[in-house]
Amino acid sequence: MEENKKTSENLVGAVGDWIETYRNLMGVRIVERTSLGASVSLLGVLSILIMVFILLFVGMGAAWWIGEKLDNMKAGFFIVGGIYTAILIVIIATAKKVLLPGIRNLIIKKIYEQD
Repeated sequence: MEENKKTSENLVGAVGDWIETYRNLMGVRIVERTSLGASVSLLGVLSILIMVFILLFVGMGAAWWIGEKLDNMKAGFFIVGGIYTAILIVIIATAKKVLLPGIRNLIIKKIYEQD
């Protein structure tokens, strides 16, 4: 009888240790996922900021160049603005079917990525 009592106490202790270890593992995984999400978000924001400046200067340069070729600066800027508007319309038209699922899948893959 004493032997069964010791075995059950050992079993309860082992289960308690297992639960504590599992809880600690979940805490580490949560921290890992959070840090990955924060780093990916920061990288995304910095990338977007750099792309905005690139588009700004390329657009201004192209508008200036087109304006000089046409001898009308206003026309050059309106043409580049029209090109950006057309690109925006294409992005908005394809966002629901192509862009959003692609971005969502990329985020999910990053979250569940294992080393």
